[in-house]
Amino acid sequence: MSTNTHLASSPDMNFADELRAVAEALEAALKVRDLPAFYRVFRATSLPFLCSELGDNTEALFLRCFDVVHRLGSISPAVALAVENHYYVTSAVATFPAAADSALEDFRQRLMARVAGERLLVANTNSKVHGKKIGAIGTVAVREGTGFRISGEAAYASLATEADILVLLTELAGEGLALFVIPDMVGNPSLEIGDNLFPTAMIDSDTRRIRFNDLILKAEDFATTAESGVAALLLPFEMAWHQALIGALYLGSAARAIEEIRCFANETVGRDNRPLSELDGMIVDVGRLVAEYEISRATVLQCAKQLSMVSDLPGHTTELQRASAAASIAKYGSCRTAEAIVSAARRIVGARSFATGSILERLSSEVIFGTLGPEVTAVIERRLGAQTMQSDRFYGLS
Repeated sequence: MSTNTHLASSPDMNFADELRAVAEALEAALKVRDLPAFYRVFRATSLPFLCSELGDNTEALFLRCFDVVHRLGSISPAVALAVENHYYVTSAVATFPAAADSALEDFRQRLMARVAGERLLVANTNSKVHGKKIGAIGTVAVREGTGFRISGEAAYASLATEADILVLLTELAGEGLALFVIPDMVGNPSLEIGDNLFPTAMIDSDTRRIRFNDLILKAEDFATTAESGVAALLLPFEMAWHQALIGALYLGSAARAIEEIRCFANETVGRDNRPLSELDGMIVDVGRLVAEYEISRATVLQCAKQLSMVSDLPGHTTELQRASAAASIAKYGSCRTAEAIVSAARRIVGARSFATGSILERLSSEVIFGTLGPEVTAVIERRLGAQTMQSDRFYGLS
């Protein structure tokens, strides 16, 4: 792995070279179950810090992030999800137009400088916790002198053991939602990182519960509360980045499934001694899958333009709403498409899809998570249905 690390960190490598090196490192790491080796190579490249280079160009940044999570999603959706979590937080913070909120703008600049300067990976979580009541809050922050004390448990944090810092959205007692950055996840005695939340499928997303045992934060670790009109818009802006990039990574799984069909059909000969790839039925079936992939890919890529139109807040609140809606639809369609394409690949390839070392086995167990978050399918459908039923006329006819 040391050779790959050296290769990935070469100053002569361009984006495509680095992405190829990182993809090869992930393939190798999965074979020997050594994901830290993958992250060493990943950290050695410029890929985790695209926001530093492209933070002033939202569209270009999104397209680069798309390429990375799409490629990693073709190898392991679970690992791609962990990387995507780093990307959506850093990209959203880097491109968020916070000039109207000087405190948030200062915090944003300091965080981005630290991430790029110290080459840090960023995990994130909110205050939601598993329970019988949907949306239950599991953590709370209270002011203590000039600092803060955080206690409780958060249900989900991907990239939990590899990340260096943690972005936390939680309740600040008496003040509403607030955003904090926990500056040191490694070896912090007040931060308890739990076992893998998903012990088999998606285990490589490194998703774990996080417990805060009276964690003390300084004033500079506090970003803002949602009381600030501009700060409140950071949450939907982050979600738009998140939903769109989730779609990108699972489309990577769909692309790999189509490639597996192509290889299988070209290598497998039927009873008439002709490759299956020459059968008209096979050609039509694959063409249909490619068309569905391209339709979903286009909806995700369109999000780059939508996000780039949010360049002044609160002035561009309407543009942010449009970007959020576009990302939600893109995520909805692309994740359903990816699951359908992987299922189709399984049916075509047959039982060998589950043979030892088959990529389709990994894709099959991990691609189904796409529709489960961050917004689940039913939430998106219910919102769109309610908007339509409560309007005077369906917007598609306007």
